[in-house]
Amino acid sequence: MLLSEMLRPDLIKVGLEAENKKEAIGELVDLLVQQHEISMAQRPGILEAILENDAKSGAGMEKGVAIPHGLSDRVDDILCALGTAKKGVPFDSLDGNPANVVVLFIVPKRNTALEVRTLSGLHGLLTRPGFTEKLVTAADAEALYRIIQSEEQA
Repeated sequence: MLLSEMLRPDLIKVGLEAENKKEAIGELVDLLVQQHEISMAQRPGILEAILENDAKSGAGMEKGVAIPHGLSDRVDDILCALGTAKKGVPFDSLDGNPANVVVLFIVPKRNTALEVRTLSGLHGLLTRPGFTEKLVTAADAEALYRIIQSEEQA
């Protein structure tokens, strides 16, 4: 599944305010609530699933990318939100650098294969040379979404 198929511009936050990974994850889960992808009642369980997975396997990748994700029986389909942070957010990344692009996704618990495929596809896209820099310098969510679409078509 392509990132552009999982996202819409209203699920993108340019300029995360987070000072740490827990806050960044919370901001993106809140974006899913604001856009009516999940209910406020679902928020705690989904946040817990993502934080638990991060504690086990870590979400910080390399090249300024973090992909916090998890499994939940509270969702019927894959949900995704993306945030950028010019100054970066510490995410215990593999290369020690802060994350400038954070892609959060949650997958139905019954579909663990989708989690692995999505993580692999996102990692391949987001670690392309120069791609995260393009995302971080996007003027707004619409422009960032168009960058993603363009890169996926290349």
